[in-house]
Amino acid sequence: MIVSITLVMVAMLWHIVVFRLAAKIGLVKPSFRKVEVMASYGVVSFAYMAAAVCSLAILGYADWTRAKLYLVTMGAMWLLGAADDLYGSREVGGFAGHFRKLLVEGKVTTGALKAVGGGVIALAAGWNISQGDLSKWLPASVVIALSANLLNLFDLRPGRAAAVFFLGLGVTYITALGRFEASWVVAGIALVALIWAIPDSRGKAMMGDAGSNSLGAALGLTIATSAGIVFQLVAIACIVAVHLYSEKHSISALIERNAVLRYIDTRLGVR
Repeated sequence: MIVSITLVMVAMLWHIVVFRLAAKIGLVKPSFRKVEVMASYGVVSFAYMAAAVCSLAILGYADWTRAKLYLVTMGAMWLLGAADDLYGSREVGGFAGHFRKLLVEGKVTTGALKAVGGGVIALAAGWNISQGDLSKWLPASVVIALSANLLNLFDLRPGRAAAVFFLGLGVTYITALGRFEASWVVAGIALVALIWAIPDSRGKAMMGDAGSNSLGAALGLTIATSAGIVFQLVAIACIVAVHLYSEKHSISALIERNAVLRYIDTRLGVR
């Protein structure tokens, strides 16, 4: 119990330090409403997720093997996202834009590093889950890698990315017949995500790449460990379709054009 309390206190200290230095280190940026807000609360929220998962494992609720898989994978994705939040440029966007910059101009962007690094991390996590079974390794790796970037595509308006995360968890839970392999780990992560979704939906802070990368990785891990191969392939197809659409079209514009999507979207946060 003492260790758990200490972990939470460390997360709170990290929270205070980051928020006080946010303006100086470039983490305060204008939102879509042109209001200055914390542009990457994911830099802080992951610390609380790590504290929650570790505490649940220490108290015997969560299995340490799965807890470590989530923490290491999410932590590595978090580092890549945080680097992009702190040092990244928005002059190019999408996978195509970053790799075009690399291959044509010879310039390495943080976006390209995030894509390549995220792929390597996903391959390692997929290998751990599949235990070397190639038929399971590749689908698991792909769904983790794609999910890590999926939330980033929706983190353009308050509440959207968090809603996609919970929607993904809900569909996975139903498909897995009401069970998650690492249920307590997922519950701890989801609880922290829900708490941070409040200032997000109110337009007071943005998730940022640090948050979307790590939370998206958690979603991918949950799909890979709890859902069957058919659902994983369906999820991959759907996420690929979203990525391909976003390369040439605006997801926000699509939502605005569709009455049903627009109605749902306006209920997710301030607009």
